[in-house]
Amino acid sequence: AHAMQDVGYHFSNLWFAGQHEHWDLAEFYWLETRSHLQWAVRIIPIRKNLAGEDIILKDILEGFENGPLKQLHDAIAARDKSAFDKTYRTCVETCYSCHKVSDKPFIRPQIPTQPESPMINFDPNAKWPQ
Repeated sequence: AHAMQDVGYHFSNLWFAGQHEHWDLAEFYWLETRSHLQWAVRIIPIRKNLAGEDIILKDILEGFENGPLKQLHDAIAARDKSAFDKTYRTCVETCYSCHKVSDKPFIRPQIPTQPESPMINFDPNAKWPQ
């Protein structure tokens, strides 16, 4: 749970970095999100579903990293807000798919309504602090 809280923190702030078109900050939060997802899978690589079947989280993460998460990174690199918004939403939907297959459909991610950290300035043109 702790590793996934970190994922939520970084992924939420990623949304706001993208909304402000602060692409350097978005790149940072994208890298942190990916790193913490990998950490979460190292902590719990296999889950059992309610039927007792193994859910190989590494395989799910690999598909996510090579699909929607890569596309999100491509949108960040291209500084394309429209593609970022669309792909971020796809990532949220894909995350929920993993929750459902892991028999945790009650964990419903959403587009964040506020940043996780009120201390971070998302303005790419901010001049303070120096």
